Amino acid sequence: MKSILKIIKATFLGGVLFLAPLILLLVLLEKGFSIIQKITKPIVHQFPDVKVLGLAIEEIVAIFIIAFICFTAGLIAKTQGAQKLIQKLEDGILSFVPGYSFMKNMNESMLGFESNEDLKVILVPTDAGLQFAFLVEEINENRFAVFIPDAPNPWSGSVVFVEKKDITEVAVSQKEALACIRKLGYGSAALLKNKL
Repeated sequence: MKSILKIIKATFLGGVLFLAPLILLLVLLEKGFSIIQKITKPIVHQFPDVKVLGLAIEEIVAIFIIAFICFTAGLIAKTQGAQKLIQKLEDGILSFVPGYSFMKNMNESMLGFESNEDLKVILVPTDAGLQFAFLVEEINENRFAVFIPDAPNPWSGSVVFVEKKDITEVAVSQKEALACIRKLGYGSAALLKNKL
């Protein structure tokens, strides 16, 4: 009974953690859209009341402006000054949000962004056998901090400290391991073929 409640709790929390950034993004886009519509309304009021694909001209203009702002912000985000600012925010504030770094890496990986900070995928022994884990940090030459994600919800799990001798290295990407975990191990035969 406790294990079922644990699975339900982990799945529920994983769903919340998965949906929270999406909802935040939708709220930001909706607020930005309404602000930009207020700006564009007086300008496009001069145009005829024409709809394209069910959208009024002012809505189309607002969408283009939002796309332009997002593209410009993406260009600015690549500058050295913006990178330093983001790093300061992450180190000073966001690092205190539980699981932020791991979620950021996972989201970047899922969206196809190349990241220099992809966590190394390893296998570690548990009571039930070997389990996927992510190498987080080297404590010393013999001990490592690793994160063991839960399945099917890799957003929650356990942080454990293992010895070097207990780590089995596998040539699997973070994205592949996460997909396998979410699918309850389906595809592991092909993923781990000739690696165990």
